[in-house]
Amino acid sequence: MALIKKKKLADEVIDEIKRMLQSGELKEGDRLPNQNEFAAHLGVSRTSLREAFNTLCVLGVLEQHQGFGTIVKSRFSALYADHLSAPFITDEKATIELLEARQFIEIGAVRLAAKNATPKQIQDMGTLIDDMATANEKGDTQKLSEQDINFHFLIAQATQNRVMIHLLATLRGLMEKFMHEAFLVLHDQKRYLKAHRDIFNAIKKKDPLKASSLMKKHIADVQKDLRQYYRVVNKKG
Repeated sequence: MALIKKKKLADEVIDEIKRMLQSGELKEGDRLPNQNEFAAHLGVSRTSLREAFNTLCVLGVLEQHQGFGTIVKSRFSALYADHLSAPFITDEKATIELLEARQFIEIGAVRLAAKNATPKQIQDMGTLIDDMATANEKGDTQKLSEQDINFHFLIAQATQNRVMIHLLATLRGLMEKFMHEAFLVLHDQKRYLKAHRDIFNAIKKKDPLKASSLMKKHIADVQKDLRQYYRVVNKKG
C-alpha cells in the first residue's frame, strides 16, 4: 500500500484503493484494515476515508458489515475510464465534448437528485455552496473549482443510482484539471455561483423539473462563455 503524502480528497483515496485492486494487493472477498489503521496508513483523515468507502459501497465495490468490517465485493464496479485523459482548456474540441457529455449526464442526474437526495446530502450541498461563496470572495480559484466539482459529484451521489454515480465519478476525473484552468479564463464567477445556489434550492424543494431546467441553463451558459473565449483566442492566433 502506498502512502498518500499530500492532503487528498476522498476521490484520491478511491484511486489508491483502485490501484490496490489492479495490482492484486486487494482481491474480492478481502477484508480491509479497520478505519483507524487504514486512514493512518494512507495519511488521510477518517472523514476522507469514510467518504471514499461510502462512494465505493454505493458503486458496489465494497460492502460494510456491522461488527465484521469492510470487505471487497467487486474489483470492477468503480474503475475509472483509464483510456480517457483530462482535457486542457487549450484543446477546444475536447473541451466542447466534455461539456456536451456533462449536459446529457448531469441534467438527468440533477432530476434524480431532486427526487432522492437525503436530508444529510441536502445539508452537505448547502455547506458546499457556502464554501464556494467564501472562496469566491477571497479570490481563491483553486478552492472554488474544487468545491464546484464536489458539488456536482454530491448531486451524483444524491441520485442513489449506482450507474449514474459511476458515470459522474468518471466525469469528475476528467473535470478536475480542466475546471481549474477554466476558472482562470472565465471570470463571471458570481453568475455561476448564483446558478449553483439556484440548482441547490430546487433540489432542496424536491423540484426535479426546475432543477433539471436550471442545470441545462447553467451548462449552456458555460458553453456559451467558452465559445466566446475561443473566438477571441482564435482571432488573436
